[in-house]
Amino acid sequence: MMTNLFSVFDPTSSVFNTSMNWMSTMLGFLLMPMMYWMVPSRMIMLWNNMAVTLHKEFKTLLGVQGYNGSTFMFISIFSLIVFNNFMGLFPYIFTSSSHLSFTLT
Repeated sequence: MMTNLFSVFDPTSSVFNTSMNWMSTMLGFLLMPMMYWMVPSRMIMLWNNMAVTLHKEFKTLLGVQGYNGSTFMFISIFSLIVFNNFMGLFPYIFTSSSHLSFTLT
């Protein structure tokens, strides 16, 4: 069976009527909570260290008058983009962060 070479990048390609390209957006977040049920590993300690460092950096950017909880929003957006782009390193996955409907909103 011959298929189109670029059908992998088509956001309407589906398996069992679910769009796999858009489902890969949240795949990293689905795998992350399993780490919290175990004894803290190096990966969790690295993630916590990175979150604390990013919190301090955003706090210095926003200043003392910054809104409470706004650093959490920026760290969440940053980690969403990092996980999306990391999923693009695997073959046959078109990341949603490179799609116009994700980047222009």
